[in-house]
Amino acid sequence: MSFPFGSKNSRIIYSVVSPISGEIKVWEYQNSRALYVGGYLQSATSGAPEFEKRYWAKAAQEIGSRAKRPKRALVIGVGGGTVLHLLSQKFPDLKIVGVELDPEIINVARKFFGLDEIANLTVVVEDGAKYVGGYQKDKFDLVFIDAYLGGDYPSYFEEEKFVQKIKAMLNPGGLAVFNRTSGSNLDNFRKMLERNFARIEKVKIPLPGFLGGLAGNFLYLGRK
Repeated sequence: MSFPFGSKNSRIIYSVVSPISGEIKVWEYQNSRALYVGGYLQSATSGAPEFEKRYWAKAAQEIGSRAKRPKRALVIGVGGGTVLHLLSQKFPDLKIVGVELDPEIINVARKFFGLDEIANLTVVVEDGAKYVGGYQKDKFDLVFIDAYLGGDYPSYFEEEKFVQKIKAMLNPGGLAVFNRTSGSNLDNFRKMLERNFARIEKVKIPLPGFLGGLAGNFLYLGRK
């Protein structure tokens, strides 16, 4: 079964226009939901058809297999909270700080995607760049940059000074993960990461049923 949201068997249960993110829609199909922001699929509940083949499940699996019993995690870009749910399930004692730019996204995540059900989660409504730039507290074992404004990856997050700050926020042996979509200029991005981490691993997560799997996401994983 292809992803059914937007089909005649699904329905929109919430719609709003945010001054930050633009059009936000929550679709429902049977007992599952999906979040679209600016026309882009951002999150879905774990019961959605083909969920195990989608980005969120694959990303959580890849991170979960590499993270070394993390105690504290920072996620920049909460969305509907799908990956946060999965990481919390994988590591029940993990304390997560989720940073999200748009308060309307947080409202939607709380109302329709069970954000407040995630154990040990602290939500910060703030620009991720500002949060990282001013951070001076306890370090993290995992930092995941999963932020998009619609379909756009924030340009500041591509800058070397931002990546250096992310590295400085990690404990020794900590893992930094950057989610990038295909179609961007990724060669320079990877070279920049390689200047700052001893080793960078690139993992492709294809988009099922689209362009024969040529499109999708790339995870860049760097160990401090």
